[in-house]
Amino acid sequence: MAENLNIYQKLAKIRKPVEVIKKNRKGYGYTYVDEEEILSKITGSMGKYGVSLIPSITHGTSQVEPYHYVKTKTTKDGKPIEEHVNEIIVRAEMDWIWVNDENPDDRVVVPWILVGSQSDASQGFGSALTYASRYFLLKYFNVATSDDDPDEYRRRQREAEEEENRLVSEKLVEQIHQMVLDYLGAHPDEKQKIATITKKYVKENGKPSNNYFAIRDPSVAKELMNALETEFSK
Repeated sequence: MAENLNIYQKLAKIRKPVEVIKKNRKGYGYTYVDEEEILSKITGSMGKYGVSLIPSITHGTSQVEPYHYVKTKTTKDGKPIEEHVNEIIVRAEMDWIWVNDENPDDRVVVPWILVGSQSDASQGFGSALTYASRYFLLKYFNVATSDDDPDEYRRRQREAEEEENRLVSEKLVEQIHQMVLDYLGAHPDEKQKIATITKKYVKENGKPSNNYFAIRDPSVAKELMNALETEFSK
C-alpha cells in the first residue's frame, strides 16, 4: 500500500463511499437496510485499506432472562383478543474494535451494547449480534438510510455544503473588506496594488477580477487574506 495511514485515516477512507444507503428491506411495518447490504458496502473497503473489525463481549455482563408480554389482536369480526407471548431477552455490554492490520496496536475501541429477544436463547443472541452489528456500522460511519435515490441525498448534501461555504466566505470577505478600508485610510494611493493582488486569487466568468466580493470558496478567501496581510505588514 502506497499510503501509510493510521487507523483514523483508514476509517475516514472507508466511510466516504457509504455516506448514504437506500433502504432495501420491508418488515414489521417499516423499511430498513439489512446487514448484508451494509456489509457489502463496507467490507470491500476494509480489505482495501487493511482494517479488521473485532466484536468483543465484555466478560460478566451477559444476561439471559425470560420476558412475558401481552399482545392485543383483533379478530375478523372486530373483537379484541389477548395473546400471551413468552420470549427470552439476551443482553450484554460489548466493544467493537477497529484494528489497523498493518499495525495491530493501532486500534479504536468503541463501547457498545447488544440486546435481542426470541423464543430461544441462542436465537436471541444471534438477533442481538445482528442488530448490534447493523446499527453500529450505520451509526459509527454516520450513514444515512434513505427511501429516496441516494443521488438525491447527495444533491441535498452538496447544497448544504455549498451554503456553509457561502456563509464562511461571506464572513472572511467582510474581514478582507475591513482590512482594505483600514489600509486605504492610511495609504489612499495603494488601490492599484490591492487590485493586482486580488486578481491573483479571484476570478469572475473565468477571468481575473479585483472584486473580492465575488469569492465563494473559503480557501480562496483565506489565501487572499493571507496575501493582503503579508503585503500590508511590509
